[in-house]
Amino acid sequence: MLLGLGAIALVAIGFLIVWLLTHRNHHHAATTTITTQAQTTTGNGLAGGGVSVPDVRNLKVANAVSVLRSVGLKPRAVGGGSGTVASESPKEGAKVAKGSEVLLVVKSSKPATTTTASTTTNAQTTTASTTTTAQTTTAATPPQPTSATVPDLSGTDEASAATALGKAGLLASLAFVPSQDELGTVEAQGKDAGTTVPYHSHVLVNVSTGPGHKPQETVPNVIGKTLQEALAAINGAHLRLIYLKYPVTSQSQAGKVVQQTPIGNNQAPQNAQVIVYLGALQK
Repeated sequence: MLLGLGAIALVAIGFLIVWLLTHRNHHHAATTTITTQAQTTTGNGLAGGGVSVPDVRNLKVANAVSVLRSVGLKPRAVGGGSGTVASESPKEGAKVAKGSEVLLVVKSSKPATTTTASTTTNAQTTTASTTTTAQTTTAATPPQPTSATVPDLSGTDEASAATALGKAGLLASLAFVPSQDELGTVEAQGKDAGTTVPYHSHVLVNVSTGPGHKPQETVPNVIGKTLQEALAAINGAHLRLIYLKYPVTSQSQAGKVVQQTPIGNNQAPQNAQVIVYLGALQK
């Protein structure tokens, strides 16, 4: 009898040991896996893509603001009311993220010059009535010059040369030549300084292609376009724009590009400047 009870006890102990061994590691801590995904960037290093800051120098503030907004940038003008843009930050050509702010430093607008015609009134009084005779005298418009003197362009850059020629009553005709000088540096001029030439004639200006190899871009033809349209087309071709005013007598040409250099479909180094002459109605 005792032996039977002992056997039963041993069997029960065996079952207990087996149960403890099989349930020992039943509860385990939960494992959490965290997956992170790297942000995708474009080739220029800007998330979601970037834009090139257009060259809006020398544009009216309203025009500059319109151009910057059209490419997704936020313009902020300081320093000059409704004048023209003197500089911009970030600089033209810089790659920035869409929605970035571009600071425009504006030159003060010059007060308009007003010419008032002198009026002479002679009064004669009689007992019957009063008679007033009015006479208006208007200053005659000075005749346009017939000749101009070529300025010295040595040591200047393309923008300065174009401005100097414009003040002298002449037009630039650009040609890009190989040189290690900075892009746009004047290397030579077609007419010697001091030479007398017909008014509004073209003067050849050789400017540097700059050091290193630069891709060649096709200059768009912007004749007949507005300044904003010309700027968009030239910036879109990876080039920059300089504009000067050119007197016109036709209303249809006012505010439109009447000449450009280099001319359309010619080649220019990437980031080079294209000069356009904007029609200004001459009264």
